[in-house]
Amino acid sequence: MTSAFLAGIGTKLADRWLNALLLPGLLWTALLVTGLHLGQDHPFAVDRLGDWLDQLAARPAAHAPGTVALAASAVLLVSTGVGLLAGTLGGLVEQLWALPGDLPPASWIRAWRQRRWDTAGEQLRTAIRHAARATDAARTRAAQVRARQRRRSRLGPVRPGHTTRIGDRFALATLHAAQNNGLDDLPLAWPRLWTVLSAELRTDLAAARDTYAATARLAAWGLLYFPLAAAWWPAALIGAAVLTTAAVRAFAAADVLADLIETACDLHLNDLADRLGIPTTTPAPDTGHAISGRLRTTAPSTSDTG
Repeated sequence: MTSAFLAGIGTKLADRWLNALLLPGLLWTALLVTGLHLGQDHPFAVDRLGDWLDQLAARPAAHAPGTVALAASAVLLVSTGVGLLAGTLGGLVEQLWALPGDLPPASWIRAWRQRRWDTAGEQLRTAIRHAARATDAARTRAAQVRARQRRRSRLGPVRPGHTTRIGDRFALATLHAAQNNGLDDLPLAWPRLWTVLSAELRTDLAAARDTYAATARLAAWGLLYFPLAAAWWPAALIGAAVLTTAAVRAFAAADVLADLIETACDLHLNDLADRLGIPTTTPAPDTGHAISGRLRTTAPSTSDTG
């Protein structure tokens, strides 16, 4: 039974290594070799690439087992190394997506997003005023109001407070936990809350977290394609396409993850209170405040940990 369990773990790790590191790394390596051979002058000369591959295959060394093994090992090492770099860069992308935007240049992006949101809000209010005063063309005015509403909704449900919409969405989840559940320090409560979640909700949260991390890795791969443009300019187009795809997927993944975090707080607040010995007869915010107070009391202080 133990051997079957270990084999299952090994299979999952191999699948993750293959899908997350090796296959994207092999594609990046193939584009690197293609770009170095084709260059900037003939970026789409596929026939030249085919001739070069035929010449390599015709060499006697290409049929030597040692040469083949060495070349395959080198390709695997490069692909895996680039995959590890993409994973590290993906973690950095996650942090950048959630930046509060207090310092430049992040604060400049936040200010730009706030100006766009303010402008969209003013345009919506203007459209509503015109629609209220209009005596004719009511359908046209209503359509204009709906268009303005959709535009502001795309910019976010509230005035931006972070560099990206993803940061705003996670901030809303934290605000939801504080206002609806009294958990005014969600990072402190979350590890304890995780222990009382149902197995189904844990599985959903883990899957949503993996999906969100995968979109960040995809963005990292998009960034890694741009250096290849120094040798082969179409790589910049590929990088832009990959980054656009990651940006489209990222907010949807973050929204699902934030929704599940809010769901966990709503459904299992009393379960955590029961485990901590806190009465649950009070309203949810009061229960959450009691939980936060208990955790702050029992948490080690900075002086204790330093």
